[in-house]
Order: sequence, then C-alpha cells, then structure tokens
Amino acid sequence: MSTENADMATGATAEEIDEAFDRGEDMRKYFDFEHGELRQPDVVKEVRTYRKVNVDFPADMVGALDAYAARIGIGRQSLVKAWIWERLREEQERDVRLGVTRVSVEERK
Repeated sequence: MSTENADMATGATAEEIDEAFDRGEDMRKYFDFEHGELRQPDVVKEVRTYRKVNVDFPADMVGALDAYAARIGIGRQSLVKAWIWERLREEQERDVRLGVTRVSVEERK
C-alpha cells in the first residue's frame, strides 16, 4: 500500500477506499467523527449568456407585479424571470407526458 495521499485515520489510499465502498464495506472507519468540522459547501456559479428582452405590459399589470414582488421581497424582474422559468418547466413536463418532441434552444435560434 502506498502512503502517498493516504487517509490519515486508516492509512488507506483513495483507491483502496473506493474499492471498499464498491464492496459494500462499512465506510465509518474512514471518517473522523470526533474532529470533524461543519463547512459551507463550495458554491459554483453557473456561467450564462444573457440577452436583453423588452416586453410592454399594461400599467395595471405592472402595478400588480410590483405589489406581489414587494410582498415576497424580490424585484419585479426577478419575479417575472421566476414565473416564466416555472411556466417553461411546466410546459416541458407536459410535453414529456404527452410524448411531444421537446423544443431545444438550438431549434429556436
């Protein structure tokens, strides 16, 4: 057994730990429960390309959007994005249920 990159508690290498997991062994011996620390997960920000879209709404609709956005504590644009994204997911789920061919982003360009 190589000691390079070995687990400090057991002396096992990552490959040996993987093999033990694959065999269904109890993995608790590879963890130090007495000296563990709670860490925040690493956040990986998704890189997206944005395109500006202008939409004209009637004044009373904008008022309703603003009122609802204020009630839940977000901005109007965030609310509109969230609602549109939610609706797109619903439509995709409906298409899957109905067996309709999914519209891809590439087809729409």
